[in-house]
Amino acid sequence: MAKELYCNKCGKKMDIFDIQEHLSLQGRFGYGSKYDGDDYDLDLCCECMDKLIDECVIPPVDSLIHYDKGDGSE
Repeated sequence: MAKELYCNKCGKKMDIFDIQEHLSLQGRFGYGSKYDGDDYDLDLCCECMDKLIDECVIPPVDSLIHYDKGDGSE
């Protein structure tokens, strides 16, 4: 039987679309953080990822990034 996945942010059980997108972040917190040295494994459903991206001041999505290349073209 396949392991059921849940969104860490909203707690929703991942549906087939969420699982196909595989929106997951893994890493280790550095020292000086609240979670010094702890590992993290964050799984987000598509809706929570959309909300997170929409809340970002600096867009993390390539198609949303508009910057001056310094050569007069944009």
